[in-house]
Amino acid sequence: MYKMKERLRKVLSFLDKCCYGISYVWFLIPIPFYLGLKGTWLNMETSPKVTDSYLSVVLWTFALFVVTQFYLFRRRKLIQFCLAAIVGFVMFLACGFIGIALQSAPTSFAADHPIPPGLAYNKPLPEGEDMEAAVSPSDSSTYLQVRNSFQGGIYEYSFFYPSLPEGTVWLQCYEVTENLPLSESRIKKDSRQEVSGTNHFACLVRQREFTIYEGDWGDCYAARIEVWFKDRQGRKRKLLEKTYGVQGWMR
Repeated sequence: MYKMKERLRKVLSFLDKCCYGISYVWFLIPIPFYLGLKGTWLNMETSPKVTDSYLSVVLWTFALFVVTQFYLFRRRKLIQFCLAAIVGFVMFLACGFIGIALQSAPTSFAADHPIPPGLAYNKPLPEGEDMEAAVSPSDSSTYLQVRNSFQGGIYEYSFFYPSLPEGTVWLQCYEVTENLPLSESRIKKDSRQEVSGTNHFACLVRQREFTIYEGDWGDCYAARIEVWFKDRQGRKRKLLEKTYGVQGWMR
């Protein structure tokens, strides 16, 4: 316990010295903030994944700037503190503006990836509809059921399957015309479900929610939704795939 406290004390002391040192160059922090803001603005209509990366730069640099203001006050640099407070207020307004822009920014993803003529695809079930009604153990095309949730781009899925060992089930989604991964890390995390081993046909995942971020409300494109499984020995395999007409969730 003493060693842990001592290590924690050293870590906190190191962070304190770092923040104290950064307070001497506080005026440089708005530079990466601006670059992150610019990257967010330029990519929010084309790439949600890149947008999220730039947005994280914006948020972390803003948080660091707030911390450095405390250290300026601690050093009794009142004039610099007041200047930093003004700059911080402008940065705060910029964060609010980009947040509003992200909420309403349209994207061209669906228009750039129209559903190919003649492609057979499924439509998600309406919100609240029973996902078990159409499931048949003799028809593998019914094993995966996807349903609309309370907003466009947000979905629920249930998955049924015959005998399967203990392991993990998750989804992977791809736009069909260019095979582009959709919300790759988020969907894998949100759809992930630990399952117990079964020796009969059973519901392995029930009404688990996931979100597709690419695209806008009301603009549909085709997505291949794959169900993957990994057993306790680490062996992976695809259990099933099904094509759906989907739309993206607008932040």
